[in-house]
Amino acid sequence: MRVLSWNVRGLGNATRKGQVRNYILKERIDIVGLQETVKQDFSDHELNELAGGLNFIWLWLAARGRSGGILLGVKSDVLEVENHEIKEFCICATIRGRVSNFRWNLIFVYGPAHHDLSHSFLEELDVYCSAATLPLLLGGDFNLIRACEEKSSDNYNLPLMREFSHFIGKHQLREVTRSGSKFTWTNKQLSPIMVNLDRFLMSDGWENKFPLVHAWSLTRVGSDHSPIVLDSGEQGAPRPKYFFFDSK
Repeated sequence: MRVLSWNVRGLGNATRKGQVRNYILKERIDIVGLQETVKQDFSDHELNELAGGLNFIWLWLAARGRSGGILLGVKSDVLEVENHEIKEFCICATIRGRVSNFRWNLIFVYGPAHHDLSHSFLEELDVYCSAATLPLLLGGDFNLIRACEEKSSDNYNLPLMREFSHFIGKHQLREVTRSGSKFTWTNKQLSPIMVNLDRFLMSDGWENKFPLVHAWSLTRVGSDHSPIVLDSGEQGAPRPKYFFFDSK
């Protein structure tokens, strides 16, 4: 099973849609979570083109004006969406593997860029995770860092870092090991600020099911965020090798 997470910085033009479609087909993606779609709605034709004609079930959180929005797609040939909730900052779904019958909770997030809302974001995640009885996988753009080393500048919000770390520790989550570029976002300036904002977090139950899980960053093209691919490791195949231009 492979999961793609990417802050696309707008999904309204044909070029960006083509990039997503190419990732889905080339990387053999089973679940795709896109943040910052900047779209209120999607047509069936648009979604079918986005999936390259593959059978995906689609859920979305509408953008607020000219920002925000999440689009979640699940390949229905291999996975069933048993139920879902659209929340303020995330889409939550109960997933069942059609062959394995393994059931788990998927949470795709887009954390607020304005940190005065970060507490509400973490509180929303905390409420859902506290009530969850199934293994958990969380992915997306959290817009938060865990440590000073995750940012190339020295402008840190230490209370938010502690709050994020507390949430992760409270629910005994672990970050999926990711190879490739150290940072997932850049402001693209001559003297760039680079930050690790995008990640996957998993519970013990999810890791126990997929002990060989790993992730890697794809080359950043178009967006200021790098796409991330998670592989559950069920096939035991090594990850693809990429040349990374942004290796700092």
